[in-house]
Amino acid sequence: MTRVALCGGPELARAASILDLTVGEPSPDLVFVDLRDPSALASAALIPLSVPRIVIAGDGQRELVSALGIAAERVAGDAEASSLGPLVRALIPERVRPATRTVVITGIRGGTGRTLLATNLAARIARRLPVWLVDATGSGACGWWLRVEPHSWSELDSLGAELSAEQLMLVAAAPLPDLRVVGGGPRAPRGATVGAVLDAIGTLGEVAIVDAPPLAEPLSRTLCARADRVLLVSYDDPASTSLLNAEGPDPSWWLIASQSRAARIAGVSPFRALPRDERAVELAIGARDLAGGSLGRAYDDLAELLSIDAS
Repeated sequence: MTRVALCGGPELARAASILDLTVGEPSPDLVFVDLRDPSALASAALIPLSVPRIVIAGDGQRELVSALGIAAERVAGDAEASSLGPLVRALIPERVRPATRTVVITGIRGGTGRTLLATNLAARIARRLPVWLVDATGSGACGWWLRVEPHSWSELDSLGAELSAEQLMLVAAAPLPDLRVVGGGPRAPRGATVGAVLDAIGTLGEVAIVDAPPLAEPLSRTLCARADRVLLVSYDDPASTSLLNAEGPDPSWWLIASQSRAARIAGVSPFRALPRDERAVELAIGARDLAGGSLGRAYDDLAELLSIDAS
């Protein structure tokens, strides 16, 4: 486990949590220093110079960075985990965290665009890595979007808990060369069957993206507990905010703001925001195809981050 000292604000603590870095330990392996925060410099000065630094510098600190001769590969433009992660991996020889294999996408409530996000991420990541898209909702919507008809969960139930990867390959639908879809309607799956599916995918060492029901469902909570990465999709409306306040989601989860530009939702800074792009959604529904426009670009960004996370 990599130990990090934080010289800066709460943004750094959130990034460290996402990157699975241990914070506040003696003898850190590296230091995050936010040059935008004057108090951070005093804190960093107390840490031996032998401990490598990664600095966060805004436009106002670029001259300082140049004057001190800090190498570009140790400078991030912001305190996002997506910016700091590649620098940490380059600086620390061992892996910061195991490669992500199971990604669970859930919503704080229904109707947040969770399934559209799951299908678009799966199809985009499949351009780089083999991906399994597991529709754990029982709706069959993932198959609809990708123009395939996966075997129903009822059929998968009959295979039992000892489902093998070979059996799974036979029953999965393949809309793209490196994308397989598991789970069709019209009935919701049994938790044990979804677990067996993920276990079988795990033996292949490939990425599974799970379209899970809303977070209040027991199955979703079980899936989140076993996931390497959780994406929680939420609006910024009062109902969603109230649910988020009551839930207190794990700080390592990626909060995805749907159709929102809010800087914070229920006191939490969204990891990424999905813009409101009704035209892109309309075209995607009409063509049963991937979303384009500003929404598609947001999906591209998330797919790139998850691809890095999985490699």
